This record gives sequence, structure tokens and C-alpha cells, in this order.
Amino acid sequence: MYLIERNILRRIFFDDRNNWEKFKAKYGSRIREVVVKEVEKFRNCGDPRNGFKLFVCEGCHEIRRVPFRCKSRFCTTCSCGETEEWSRIMAEEVVQVNHRHLVLTIDEGLREIFERNRFLLKEFMDEAVRIVQEYFKKKYKVPLELLLVCIHLVRG
Repeated sequence: MYLIERNILRRIFFDDRNNWEKFKAKYGSRIREVVVKEVEKFRNCGDPRNGFKLFVCEGCHEIRRVPFRCKSRFCTTCSCGETEEWSRIMAEEVVQVNHRHLVLTIDEGLREIFERNRFLLKEFMDEAVRIVQEYFKKKYKVPLELLLVCIHLVRG
């Protein structure tokens, strides 16, 4: 019996054409170790051969095996649950106020520089925080100390 994999990302990475293995062979030296680790955890997510919990109904004695999950940041099944849990915790713990969502991106022409010099990401983020603080300070006359507290709460 042939089972269709429901996770499309897993089908793309680990089908019979060995896409992930070919990608690793071609770009292996450029792939960070943590990325390989997360993808390999994702490969085996939900495989009962890696362990499972066994549940038995006391009434009808039906048995269910629930396989362990990988909890990888890359896994579309596990990361979604982790993200939802993080959002729930943030919603409960962070001050309940109206907020703005800000997305900062790196220009496509500069991405290779940041890939090769990952330490620059910290400087990039620090500068972004400074710009946002300056904006709120000027536009809304929000004290810098309040902004720092809010940023600390969001960063964890």
C-alpha cells in the first residue's frame, strides 16, 4: 500500500529523486550546520520507529499510537505549533496595547554579504531598533525608557 505524504515540504525534500541529498552535495560547504541538523530532524518527524506514545481507551480498548514530533524550527507541522504557543504566551504576558507590526528586510543585493558575515545581522538589528526608537520618540513623544522596556518584553 502506498501512502501519500501529507506534508508537501517533506515530499519535495525527501522524494525518490533525493532532492535534499543532491542539494547538500552541491552546496554542502555553504549550508550552516544548524540548517542541516534542523532538516534532518524534520526528515524523521512523526516516524513511529523513533518512538511514540501509546493510548488505550478504557471503555472500548481501542489503541492509538501517537508518534513523537521533531520540534524542528524547519518542520511545517512542529514549528506552526511552537509559533502559536509563543504567540499565546506573548499575548498573555506582554502589556495589552494596540501595536504596529514592522517587517525589516535585507535588499536582495546585500543578502550575500549578510550570509557570509552573519555577525553583521546584530549590527543591522541594533540600527533598526535605534531607527524605530527615534521615530516613536519624535512622532509620539514616547520616553526612550518606555520604548526600551517594550523592546525588552518583545525580545524576551
